[in-house]
Amino acid sequence: MGVSEKSRKILWVQAGGLCAICKEQVITPGTASDDPSVFGEEAHIVARSGGGPRAGGTAEDLINHHANLILLCSKDHKRVDDQPNHFNVDRLRQIKADHELWVRSLLDADKEPFPT
Repeated sequence: MGVSEKSRKILWVQAGGLCAICKEQVITPGTASDDPSVFGEEAHIVARSGGGPRAGGTAEDLINHHANLILLCSKDHKRVDDQPNHFNVDRLRQIKADHELWVRSLLDADKEPFPT
């Protein structure tokens, strides 16, 4: 089974539609005649396949869970997969956690405080 629509939506919202590494928006604006181009990619932190980078250590039913996915641009996804020693599981989890905290802080900064 692949990534569910629910996990996909949670991932994109928590990432703010931004690459967790470079912070660039992972969609281009549309034009008068063309739809926007989406170049965001849902990368597995622990690999989906046994031979993939960072394989093993996660239960099969959690592989496609949003907690095991990180939103990246196509360039950074390639870097992450090509450099598994640098972008190991612990580092990717920390990048994801830091990024999601940063996104939440941006969203919270725009909110009016609740009346007392």
